Amino acid sequence: MGVAKPQRRERQKTRSAENRLGAGRCGFGALLNSAQSRFTPDFSSWISERYGPEVRNQIERLDLGPGGSYGGKQNRDENLTNQPVVFVHGVSDTAGEKPTEAANWFRQNGYSANELYSTTYFNGAQGNPLKWVEYSMRCEYIKQVRSLLVSVRLYTGTNIDVVAYSLGVVVARKAILGGRCVDTGEYLGSPLTRIVDTFVGVAGPNHGISPQVGGVGLPACALAIAPICNQVNGLYSGMCPNESEFLQDINRFSHYEGQYVYSIYSTKDQVVGQSVCNQVTSRIPGQTGERVFDQFNHDQTFDNTHGVQLSMIRDHVIV
Repeated sequence: MGVAKPQRRERQKTRSAENRLGAGRCGFGALLNSAQSRFTPDFSSWISERYGPEVRNQIERLDLGPGGSYGGKQNRDENLTNQPVVFVHGVSDTAGEKPTEAANWFRQNGYSANELYSTTYFNGAQGNPLKWVEYSMRCEYIKQVRSLLVSVRLYTGTNIDVVAYSLGVVVARKAILGGRCVDTGEYLGSPLTRIVDTFVGVAGPNHGISPQVGGVGLPACALAIAPICNQVNGLYSGMCPNESEFLQDINRFSHYEGQYVYSIYSTKDQVVGQSVCNQVTSRIPGQTGERVFDQFNHDQTFDNTHGVQLSMIRDHVIV
């Protein structure tokens, strides 16, 4: 396929604190200009040829306009220098928002556009600040993310890295785990562990959520009163140690997310929180390692740690 074997660059010996953490954000419009805002024609046609227009449309999300997805080569013969990275967003987000900000940072630090990929599951906030309560880990979202992971692997001819954020962590974990969807019973297939080199989960609700108010964690999903807290494919974590069927499913096994599995989280995360039923919710069972901060809120834990993410996927080093 004309794909060169990816080479991992040596980590620079000296970095400023800002570069190490990847701090700083750019405007959304500028990011759309500097990073792709949809699949390249080559990648789009490849998916259509391989899986059909329906699957292509589900992953590409042109219905959302610019920012529904991104990734791909300009032509099939382009070579890759780095392993491709797939970014999986969180609630009320799209590929054109936080994943695009991350892609822009990675492009400024040694990656090319043909090595960075993302899609949008559900439809983003759509101007509704309470849209997040409508989210759950529906099978259609799992299949969509899984399809992108497999497509990037086959399209590029090399194993992939995955960086997932917030709800995207548990969505991506199930997409890799495979098995049956807890809500529909559909069989996804066997685990994708062998195609993922490194998995990085940032501020993920792996055991539910416990938002912090005044430094006190509240059991936000102790009652199944909203889709995101439902007992089947939501973040329900009621009478300890009870969890939703989905959370039980993804936590039954460990270290299936990739060859290297890392988590990044903050003790000041006001959305996901810290401890749920005496378990650190953002810690992934069987993980290789973690980076814990004590100064970042939920968004900052992703926005300000691109340098940490890069070191994990490129060098397998925690900085």
